[in-house]
Amino acid sequence: MWDSSEVAAYTGGELTGNPEVRAAGCIIDSRQVQGGEIFFALAGEKVDGHEFIETAWRNGAAIVVAEKERLNLREPLQIPEDKALIQVDSGLNAVQALARAWREKLGAKVVGITGSNGKTTTKDMVAAVLAQKYRVHKNKENHNNELGLPLTILNAPSGTEILVLEMGMRGLGQIKALCEIAKPDFGVITNIGTTHLELLGSEENIARAKWELIESLPAEGVAVVNAEDFWSCRQAEVDLHANCFYGFQGLYHIPDLRGMNLQPVGTLGTRFEVVTAGQAGQTVNITIELPLPGEHNVLDALAALSVGLLFEVSLQEACRGLAEMELSRMRLELHPGIQGSTLISDVYNANPTSMQASLKVLQERGGNTTLAILGDMYELGDASISGHFAVGKTAAELGISELIAVGELAGEIARGAQESGMPPSTVYSCLTREEAVDKAREILGRLNQKAWVLIKASRGMRMEEVTKALREG
Repeated sequence: MWDSSEVAAYTGGELTGNPEVRAAGCIIDSRQVQGGEIFFALAGEKVDGHEFIETAWRNGAAIVVAEKERLNLREPLQIPEDKALIQVDSGLNAVQALARAWREKLGAKVVGITGSNGKTTTKDMVAAVLAQKYRVHKNKENHNNELGLPLTILNAPSGTEILVLEMGMRGLGQIKALCEIAKPDFGVITNIGTTHLELLGSEENIARAKWELIESLPAEGVAVVNAEDFWSCRQAEVDLHANCFYGFQGLYHIPDLRGMNLQPVGTLGTRFEVVTAGQAGQTVNITIELPLPGEHNVLDALAALSVGLLFEVSLQEACRGLAEMELSRMRLELHPGIQGSTLISDVYNANPTSMQASLKVLQERGGNTTLAILGDMYELGDASISGHFAVGKTAAELGISELIAVGELAGEIARGAQESGMPPSTVYSCLTREEAVDKAREILGRLNQKAWVLIKASRGMRMEEVTKALREG
C-alpha cells in the first residue's frame, strides 16, 4: 500500500491533487482497473496511455503517474478531488524506481531465472514447488523484460515471502539491469544456447549475458546450474558463488540432484526417479510423476526441485507442487484435433534445441503416426541455416511420419529432413499458415490411424492460428 506522497518521492515526480490518497497494485491498461490502483500512463508503439488517464480515474484508479512532456501536449487535466497526479520525466524509469522500493519493503527472498530454453516453464515449476511452504508471487506468462519484471514486483501482495522472477534478455547488460531492480538472492540458469545469436554474435557472449544473473547475486547467493550444459558449467568453474548442479548423467559436472529412469505415463506425463544426498550424507531416492512429457521438462523439474531443497522444501512436498502446477499459456497445450488427431500446440517460441525436444515428445507419444508442422525460428543469426537444417535432420532420425515446413526459413527444415533420409513424398514446404492448414487437413484425412500433431515455431509466426484451424469443432 502506498500513498501519493510516497509514490512522488520514490519516483522523483511532481505531485498535484490529494497528497494522502492511498493505492495498492499497479497497472498500465485502464481497462484492467478494479479500484484503488496506480495507473502508469506509458506510451507504446500503438497506444499511448496518456489518452486514457481520465478513463483510468473513472474506472477507479487512485493515482496516475504520467510523463510531463506528453501532458504538455494535451489539454490540462481536471484531477478529481480524491485522486492524485504525479508527473515524471520517464514513465518506465518511474515504474522501475517504485519496483526497487517495493522489493525492499517486501523483504522477500528473490529467485531469478534465465536461460535460452525452458525459463518460463522452470519459473512455473519453481513457483509451484515453493508454494507448498511459502507465499509466492511470480511473473504472469513471460512478463520478463524491463517493464514486465518491475510490474510483477509491484503487484506482489504484502506478505509475499518469495518472488520467482523470470528474466529475459536481448543483449549484454540487460539482465544486469533487471537484477538491479530485483536484487535476486538465488539464480537459476536453465541452459545457454543459440537463441539471440543474431544479436550477440557468439555463444560465449550469450553465456556472458545470461551469467549476469549469477554475478548479481550477493556473496552468500547460490547458483542453480544445469550439469548437462557446457557453457553454464564453464561459467560456474570461474564463479565464486556456491553452486547446486542438477542433471542426468552429468556431462560437464557431477549433479547434486540427479534424475533417472524416465518413463512416459498417461497422455502427457512422465515418471522419473530423483536421487540426492540427504542429511548425514545418506542417499535419498524418490519417484516423481510430472504432468509434462519429455526429458527437457524433467530437466526443468530438477532445477525446481533443487531450488526447493535450498528453501528446505522436501522432495515429497515438491512432488505435490509439480503435480498441481499450472503452465503459462501456449506451452505444450493439448487439444483434440480433426480426424481424431491429438494436437500438441507449443507455439510461444522456438529455437533448435526446443524444436528438437518437442519432436522427441511427438515421436514418444505418437509412435508411427505423427505430423510435425514447424515454422520459422528467428534470431539465430549465422546459425539460421544450420539450425533449421538440424531440426529437419532430427525429424528424419526420429522417424516422424509427415513434415510440413512453414515459412521461408523453414525451407531448411524440409531440406534437412530430406537429405537425412525422410522420403520426399512426406515432406512439404508452405510459405503461409493457410497453405499449411490445407496440407495438414489433406494429410490427416488420408491417414489410416489417429495421428499426433506437433505445431511449433517462433512467436512471430502466429502458429496458434494453425492450431485453431485444426482443432476439432
